[in-house]
Amino acid sequence: MKTTLICFSGTGNSYYVANQLAQELGDTQVLMMTSLLQNPEAELTEQVGFVFPVYKGFPPNLVMHFIQEIFADMDLSPVKYLFMVVTRYMFIGYTFQAMDVVIKEAGALCSYMNYVQMPDGFVPIFKAPTEPKIGDLYTKAEAKIKAIASDIQSEAIKLPFRPPFSRLAINHIMPMIHHISMDYAQDEFTVTDACTSCGVCYRMCPSENIEMQNGKPVFDRMCTNCLGCYHRCPTQAIVFKKQVKPGRYPNRRSSYNLEYRS
Repeated sequence: MKTTLICFSGTGNSYYVANQLAQELGDTQVLMMTSLLQNPEAELTEQVGFVFPVYKGFPPNLVMHFIQEIFADMDLSPVKYLFMVVTRYMFIGYTFQAMDVVIKEAGALCSYMNYVQMPDGFVPIFKAPTEPKIGDLYTKAEAKIKAIASDIQSEAIKLPFRPPFSRLAINHIMPMIHHISMDYAQDEFTVTDACTSCGVCYRMCPSENIEMQNGKPVFDRMCTNCLGCYHRCPTQAIVFKKQVKPGRYPNRRSSYNLEYRS
């Protein structure tokens, strides 16, 4: 059975999981959400899965936007089995419940939901993971991905319990978090003289939130809060205005080096 994986990834965790899943499942295409937002022409297959990270207990704002504006207008008639696999470090929060609601509003039903624990790069809260920690989590992730692939191949049904106050969280807390996230880069980041005007941040930003002005990145208010620009800056010129936990997470194990603009 053919499978389509629709992936959003900021630092590479979800990109890695999507590609490992594709290898396990076979006959699978991996489509990046950012590319589909730019060019939504794609034919869906019998199995469709979403792979993306958890941000502050909810789906990223870009993922919600994709479901509402792109996926809802796609031809869903070929889809027989819909699933989602999220990457998280500490907790999932209301991610599955929020996605379940928005997918139903788009005209589809999700039959399977699962997660893979991966290193966390949100340095305002967590220290960047050490190499031993990254290695341990990647080893455990490989085993979990194989188990998830087996579930998907058998079209298993797995839906999580609904935590208390789900509707309140989805209707009121999530919009507030998404609004704050959109302002995040402009409010929190600054660029030092270490910037070489390479433009990597501009080309790789999944929400096209960065423009180059006078050879330096300038942040708009469309951030999805992935911190990809912070972790992938080759000279570490993008820094926080306030003190955060030490270290960066360029995530070289993921082979995530996609750029969406030339």
